[in-house]
Amino acid sequence: MKNAVTLALAAALSTASLGGIAFAQTTTGSTSATTMSDDVRIVRITENSDSDDATTQIPDMFRNPSADVTAQARAEAQADAAIMAELQENSIDLDNVQAIDTAANGGKIVYVK
Repeated sequence: MKNAVTLALAAALSTASLGGIAFAQTTTGSTSATTMSDDVRIVRITENSDSDDATTQIPDMFRNPSADVTAQARAEAQADAAIMAELQENSIDLDNVQAIDTAANGGKIVYVK
């Protein structure tokens, strides 16, 4: 009996490790759509980005950035190969970059129209 329990437990643990754990995060909704790689997350600013829902609301400073913020964001994007690669992969023109923020994990959040 002890061997049967040990064998069943070993089988359960071995099959659990084969599946692994994988998380993919893509947020879509009426307020914005995001795409994300390891270090760069693209947030698309839509007309409904001023929703009252705190989980989807894009701060006004990124929804309506000043010309200086936009110019700085485009220069930063152009100088960062990872950001440029993510923009190209998602068919986003550099002229659509509005602002860039640094995430808590050190990655970049690129706000685009």
